[in-house]
Amino acid sequence: MWALAGLLLMGSLPPVWAQDVPSSYPEGKSGPASNPDPERPAMERPEPMEKPEPDTGPEPEGPPREPRFLPPRLRPKVLTPEEHEEAKRLRALAAKYGTDPTAIVGRVQLSSQYADLPQGGRLSDTVARVDLPFRGNWLLRTDIPFLRGSDSNRPGVSSESGQGDLAVVAGWRAYNTPEYAFFIGALSTFPTAAENTLGLGKYTIGPLIATGRFLPRWESFLFGVFQHQVSVGGDPARADVELTRATAVINTIWAERWWTLVQGVWQVDWERSAKSSMTLEFEVGRNVVGSLGMFVRPGVGVWGQDVIGAYDWNIEVGIRRTFASF
Repeated sequence: MWALAGLLLMGSLPPVWAQDVPSSYPEGKSGPASNPDPERPAMERPEPMEKPEPDTGPEPEGPPREPRFLPPRLRPKVLTPEEHEEAKRLRALAAKYGTDPTAIVGRVQLSSQYADLPQGGRLSDTVARVDLPFRGNWLLRTDIPFLRGSDSNRPGVSSESGQGDLAVVAGWRAYNTPEYAFFIGALSTFPTAAENTLGLGKYTIGPLIATGRFLPRWESFLFGVFQHQVSVGGDPARADVELTRATAVINTIWAERWWTLVQGVWQVDWERSAKSSMTLEFEVGRNVVGSLGMFVRPGVGVWGQDVIGAYDWNIEVGIRRTFASF
């Protein structure tokens, strides 16, 4: 009985309440017919719960990051959008060609150098370099040198050859934008030389810092590398080591496949009353195919040719291949 009464009550309701009210109408179709009863207000179409937001396109990027660890005068200038895109393109090429010391890219490189030393000495230096990038911003580098040297002032000894001191760099790229990058790491050497004259005979360790700055006017990069080595053990009969080395490089990419480097290297040997040296080098290289490139680099000593790592003149040739981080 109660159920039958409920059904009768529901059937007696005005038919407008049983009518479905659409929340929206397809484009091009009209809404409900006009209200035939002017004294009875027509049912208004309900507003949607959420109004669609107008499409304003992609959100604008925020202000570019600044290297706040640098003093304001040393921070890179703000680039225009065109300069920013050009810096991004050229930095990718510098990383691919292996000329950017702040880039986190893999590398397999073989280079050979001939150096004319003071007082009739000569040195041939072949270095196998392997760079292993990992976790996006970390790099492990290993240099294995093979040396051959001769000294006309040592009678009875024509030449000596063999492996030199192993060098290892582990570092982290702390900051990276197209216009500026900063890399910090530690450099260690190990007394693995086959002969005393081919190495330092000491374990050394010290900081290595590299920076890269885009020069929009020249469409080039200014790279700087600073390293300081101090001996921490090894053969007590060998001289202690404390050596500072600072390098400034201007790197230019030409026609997508060619590059040049103009490099100055300043060294200070603190164990020899802060005796210093300066060398100037010029490199030209070409991308052969893919990420494979070749280069030649002549150099000349300006002063202090008898300091470790300096020379009267030299020439170096090399081949390298780079690969992406993993």
